[in-house]
Amino acid sequence: MMDTLHTPMLNDVLDFHVKFAQLNPGHPVHLSPRKLEERAKFMLEELEEFVKGCEEQDLSQQADALVDLVYVALGTAIQMGLTYAWPTLWADVQRANMDKVRGVGKRGNLVDVIKPNGWVGPQTSIILESFGYDVTDDRTGVNLVDDPEYINAR
Repeated sequence: MMDTLHTPMLNDVLDFHVKFAQLNPGHPVHLSPRKLEERAKFMLEELEEFVKGCEEQDLSQQADALVDLVYVALGTAIQMGLTYAWPTLWADVQRANMDKVRGVGKRGNLVDVIKPNGWVGPQTSIILESFGYDVTDDRTGVNLVDDPEYINAR
């Protein structure tokens, strides 16, 4: 299911979601608190596998965990209806990151990048609006999306 609006990785994860009838609303939506917690735990599980690979100096485990983390994160974006907005969101974050400069930041890392004076952060809300998201729906009075199987099982 190739679409020129998507990256190859996003297409792969989208194919997975279509094959297994996972959430894929096609426009930006809020997930239910239950679904958000499920996705956050899933990402944390993959991050913990990466940390374990780091502790064990196991490059294979680190690489597998990183790929799985990206796969789950992209799947979460798809479930949130960010599929079509993703390339634009990505490009805007890339622009903002490339506008940073080398320096010593709050983290205290030996090598870091920081936001210079006048730095303009990602314009996420504006981009989401351009893809059909109503920002006035934030946090209250929102129709929350959840798995149909979960809703029907209650």
